[in-house]
Amino acid sequence: MSDGLTLPWDLAFIDDGAILFTERPGRLKVRFRDGRVMRVDADLRDLFARGESGLLGLELHPDFATNRRFYTCQGHTGPQIQVIGWTLSADATSATRFADPLVGGIPLVTGRHGGCRVRFGPDDNLWIATGDAAKSSTPQSLASLGGKVLRVDPDTGAGVADNPFANSANRNARLIYSYGHRNLQGLDLRPGTDEMWTVEHGPSRDDEINRIVAGGNYGWDPGPGYNEGVPMTDLAAFPNAVEAQWSTGSPTLAMSGGTWITGRHWGPLQDTFAVASLKNRSLRFFDFTAEGEFLAMEIGDELSGTFGRLRTPVMAPNGLLYVTTSNGSNDRIIEIAPTGAPRGSLDSVRAVDGRVRAAGWAIDPNRTGVIPVRVVIDGEFLTKKRSGRRRPDVGRAFPDYGARHGFVAWFDVPKGTHEVCIEAVDVGKRRQGPVRLGCRTITV
Repeated sequence: MSDGLTLPWDLAFIDDGAILFTERPGRLKVRFRDGRVMRVDADLRDLFARGESGLLGLELHPDFATNRRFYTCQGHTGPQIQVIGWTLSADATSATRFADPLVGGIPLVTGRHGGCRVRFGPDDNLWIATGDAAKSSTPQSLASLGGKVLRVDPDTGAGVADNPFANSANRNARLIYSYGHRNLQGLDLRPGTDEMWTVEHGPSRDDEINRIVAGGNYGWDPGPGYNEGVPMTDLAAFPNAVEAQWSTGSPTLAMSGGTWITGRHWGPLQDTFAVASLKNRSLRFFDFTAEGEFLAMEIGDELSGTFGRLRTPVMAPNGLLYVTTSNGSNDRIIEIAPTGAPRGSLDSVRAVDGRVRAAGWAIDPNRTGVIPVRVVIDGEFLTKKRSGRRRPDVGRAFPDYGARHGFVAWFDVPKGTHEVCIEAVDVGKRRQGPVRLGCRTITV
């Protein structure tokens, strides 16, 4: 859906389908729904973009819709890695720092193993996954923020009160949730749980997928001279180390970002962990039990080798999957849908003279013309409508489907506050259920 980019590293979904994303060399950009890509005016003069470092991880504050805050993880000329807090302007054209830094002092030397991913957890605290800076002393040291998963207050950058080392006299240790990591690349919350899962680069073997536990030592200790011949999870040195939920064995695949797939329209891929591969140039879907036991892995054949190196997959609010490439030139953000998945949005919901009006658009790639949409109030199906109103902007965005994709639904609800959701009926895959396009809260 976007090309001509340079190493897009992470992305997030902001206003009305717009995408905010980072490019590793030092550009913050936004792609609007009409296809325009614009550089966001942000002061990045202190950026250290060398080796594997640069402008990397990106995450929105849970209250972004009201406070416009987001976070980046980036190299600093110190050199060090810092997490910066930003405020995005209402028109998404500029960003200013409100926390500079929120967290600093994450080690960085040449830029090697300088990866950094940021995600919010179920407790609205900010989780930060870091590399070990290719320094032998950092992964096992609780005085270093390198080779760690950190958990901090998003306003102050302080360690959370129930972090495993919260009572340590060392400030860095108070930020640490887990340690003994080599080069963390992916970080995501498993839906319906309080579990953070990570993706980690191994040396010549054993890229890993890990489930993070409080205070866990994940067993990476390259010792003096940075010996990369030691095991990723060295159970001989650390008998109580946390073993990986899955590892590549030999050779590695350069596994990178990961995201959990959500939505019934994904069929058998629902609830799998999608992980991008740089070296292997593929997207893999991992199935785990609720207890974390690995069951199976499936490769997305349509992407394998097609777009080159894949960096970051992210699930969007509209139920589609977006993946960034990492080839160094003419990189892309790719939009991926399960076969026949509808797409669209709920653009507005408002009360008018005691009634409710909901409007938006919907298309189904299996067919042209109108498709059914469902109105769901407070989790209960209310009525079915049809798309078919003229929406030229949607027609321009999706020329293969024509322009008649808009819908307007009028309905009555009792007085009070209600959650209004719109679902598109998947014409070609009815057995997979409708696709939720969006929800809004309204008071009547």
